[in-house]
Amino acid sequence: MSIRGETEPSRIAAVLRERIYGGIACLSTLLVLARADEHEPWLALLDVAVATGALWAASLFADVVAHLAAHGSAPRGAELTGTLRASGQILEAAVVPALLLLLAGLGVLRTEAALRAGIWVSVVALGIFASLAVRRTGLPFWKRTLLVAILVGIGALVILAKTVAH
Repeated sequence: MSIRGETEPSRIAAVLRERIYGGIACLSTLLVLARADEHEPWLALLDVAVATGALWAASLFADVVAHLAAHGSAPRGAELTGTLRASGQILEAAVVPALLLLLAGLGVLRTEAALRAGIWVSVVALGIFASLAVRRTGLPFWKRTLLVAILVGIGALVILAKTVAH
């Protein structure tokens, strides 16, 4: 299996799953921060980093424990690389929103603008990854479009639930 040209369905699924988890976690964090009365860019950046980092660590921990249970040993070599690549998608989902908040911290953007831009970047990214997920289905275009709309709708419900809970 090539890391750059991964085609193994389980690896593709793992990468997309973690990217969507990371995107939803980052987006829900940004939505909660945007609802706050006061917007301190460095604290917002710290919130995004902690939320994303905690989810990444939990994902990595869960993968290692699951591998131990299934194989009797920790992942090594290509398995470890695949695990790190998949879980790393969680971190990658927060890169652009974090950079926007960094720019706000440096005074280049207003914090509210950075939060709003980060929210939209995250929404668009979720739509893109939903589209990537359905492109391999072989369904007609209209069914893939409907499926993407349903997936994005489910994601919106998850985000709404997380936002209301906070």
